[in-house]
Amino acid sequence: MSSENKENKKFTLMILPHSNDKPLRFNLPILAIQITGVLILLVLIGFIGFFAKYIDMAGSMSELEELRLENQEKSKQLENLAEQTQNVLEEFKQIEELQDQLKELTDYEEQEGESLKETDDERSFFTASRGSTSVERTEISLSLLSNELPSQKENMDTLVSDAEKQAKRQAHTPSIRPTTGRVSSPFGYRNHPFTGARQFHSGVDIANSTGTPIKATANGTVVRASYNGGYGNMIIIDHGYGYTTYYAHLSEIEVRTGQKVTKGETIGQMGSTGQSTGPHLHYEVRVRGNPVNPTDYY
Repeated sequence: MSSENKENKKFTLMILPHSNDKPLRFNLPILAIQITGVLILLVLIGFIGFFAKYIDMAGSMSELEELRLENQEKSKQLENLAEQTQNVLEEFKQIEELQDQLKELTDYEEQEGESLKETDDERSFFTASRGSTSVERTEISLSLLSNELPSQKENMDTLVSDAEKQAKRQAHTPSIRPTTGRVSSPFGYRNHPFTGARQFHSGVDIANSTGTPIKATANGTVVRASYNGGYGNMIIIDHGYGYTTYYAHLSEIEVRTGQKVTKGETIGQMGSTGQSTGPHLHYEVRVRGNPVNPTDYY
């Protein structure tokens, strides 16, 4: 069959009505039907391809939305971590300040190689963090640190408070020699230098030249600074904690009653006032009013 016959070949479509009306007759070229079918097929294929692409894009959009929500959650977690980290750093700073105070009070020096022992909380952190993400591990560690730091700070506060009390007590406890020179008469029983009678000597005598500086042996308050019979020019200092010290036979008194003095501060000069055989300092330490051997306190 020639190509011209194929082009002229037609397909007849008749529509017969139920009435006596004339039938409708349509002559459709076969080529037109074929072209129309091909076009419909192409449109269908295009629609199917578009629909498949739409499904794929919809899935991608869903994944993107999930990623967006996940990123939002991570951002919140990071913000929380940043806040927790700042709080932990502030706690550490406070603890470091307390440690510095404690070192100043106790003259503590950290030894080389000294390190903190692993705590139960640290072991719990390493156990709990296995298999976790870095953010989760950081959250766990910060949580453990946040829980641990308050108790550590409280312990450090207590240590600093105790150290301050101890340092104050030490500062108010006689612990240095009141002057230079030789001990001419020790603490205890002796023959009185004037009467020769056996008598208890309630302090120590330290001999040197007139004008030798006399030092307060601890922080305290001067409760007497005046002439006192056989003791001559005399200073009495109340150090608190039950301690008092006596300084007698002075040539000069350089403090006044009620004055606060510190350990090592010059309070007078050696002399030979009162009942004395020569320039010396009569020095006493009393604990709750009872004389004790001064050499135990320097």
